Amino acid sequence: FRRLKYFVKIVDIGSLTQAAEVLHIAQPALSQQVATLEGELNQQLLIRTKRGVTPTDAGKILYTHARAILRQCEQAQLAVHNVGQALSGHGPVFRTPQ
Repeated sequence: FRRLKYFVKIVDIGSLTQAAEVLHIAQPALSQQVATLEGELNQQLLIRTKRGVTPTDAGKILYTHARAILRQCEQAQLAVHNVGQALSGHGPVFRTPQ
């Protein structure tokens, strides 16, 4: 899921360089992660310009699905955490959905 997180952050920010700073990863390494994701999907996902990046049509579709997937993963982790807390005698942790 790391590549999906990276991809979503890049699209949210609109810049590989700024996303790399926020994610605390070197920009060439982040570019490589995107290239790997594009290779896995056999689709160009981002249009790179001097002003930043914008998602291609395929990138827009992936972005929508990636956000939903990451949100579901977060909810699953929280649910599992809450079960663990209940079993250990601690109360559940509530977090508002994003």
